Amino acid sequence: MAKATKQPRRKTRKTQQAVAPAELPQRMNYIIMLSGVAVIIFGYILMSMGDATSALSVTIAPIILIIGYCIVIPFGILYRPKPQDESASQS
Repeated sequence: MAKATKQPRRKTRKTQQAVAPAELPQRMNYIIMLSGVAVIIFGYILMSMGDATSALSVTIAPIILIIGYCIVIPFGILYRPKPQDESASQS
């Protein structure tokens, strides 16, 4: 039986992409998230206004709450302003 020789594995060099440092939340992020909180509060107020079986409490208020929780708040977290061109700002 022939002896199998171990060949060292070749390490592939992955090209390192320039990763931008984590940016701190901007003022616009806080404004969007606060508006999401306002939408959520408005949804709970609408839910408490009608009877337990009214269309306002059963249909409209939950839709507004879903918009606040699932659209506005995540958008406020993920929002990143577009970078401005340096050539336009220097002129």
